[in-house]
Amino acid sequence: MEPRSQLSGTLFVVATPIGNLGDITFRAVEILKGVDVIAAEGVNRTRGLCQYYGIKTKVRRFNQHNQRRRAQEFLSLLKAGRDVALVTNAGTPGISDPGAFLVSKALEAGISISVVPGPSAVTAALSVAGIPLERFVFLGFLPAREGPRRRELSRWRTQGLPLVLFEAPHRLKDTLADIVEIMNDPQVALLRELTKAYEEVRRQKASEILASLGLKGIKGEIVLVVQSKADKDDPLDSNVMEDIKHLMKKEGTPLREVATRLSEQTGLPYRRLYKACLKIRRLEGAEGIE
Repeated sequence: MEPRSQLSGTLFVVATPIGNLGDITFRAVEILKGVDVIAAEGVNRTRGLCQYYGIKTKVRRFNQHNQRRRAQEFLSLLKAGRDVALVTNAGTPGISDPGAFLVSKALEAGISISVVPGPSAVTAALSVAGIPLERFVFLGFLPAREGPRRRELSRWRTQGLPLVLFEAPHRLKDTLADIVEIMNDPQVALLRELTKAYEEVRRQKASEILASLGLKGIKGEIVLVVQSKADKDDPLDSNVMEDIKHLMKKEGTPLREVATRLSEQTGLPYRRLYKACLKIRRLEGAEGIE
């Protein structure tokens, strides 16, 4: 990283409301008024916020489609001593949006960075999910394709940690159906349109939420908090067990390699597969190298 220049401007990472426009800090408003330009994921949405608070700062689009070109433009302004505010469509920048790219480039260039904390859909959802937690796993948006999505859910199904997911309305039914099947129908908190007029918070079994959606489904921005079960003794699928035996006994593959290979193929946790390898070797006397 380059030495930090005292002459450069500051990149302010500013959290903005996830719905209700009243959910913004005094400091955030002052920063947005005082910077030279606002780098915004959605120009129209940010201009609406600016109009509401009388912010007259110039707004420039910064998203996944133009992030490489625009990042260089913003870095040039920062190096020239101008201040830039980075905002996302809703909540805290850098979480499931392109903001992290600009922050990374600014750090590499030695630019001063300051965070202006505030709303976040992740922490807002966790606070009202009613699920006990000391730790959690944030998965963001799951893969749209069925196979990768199911593998990702399988990877976390027995970790015993709450999983926080973002989901689009048109994929919600498929995701819930996969959660029912793969994660043995756990408790799920569904949080929709948080802080907005039609805010909805409910916690039920995944199958109950799925059944309640009907043919039309629901609309709006959705966060799911899924309570995965800590079931370390959950038996592996018979096909996976046969794959383990084949690799260990017929091909003589070392145990760690068996677990690594099958974890990559199935999405199951490495440690769970390795424990199954040890158990098979103990019970059947299969040879393998740890």
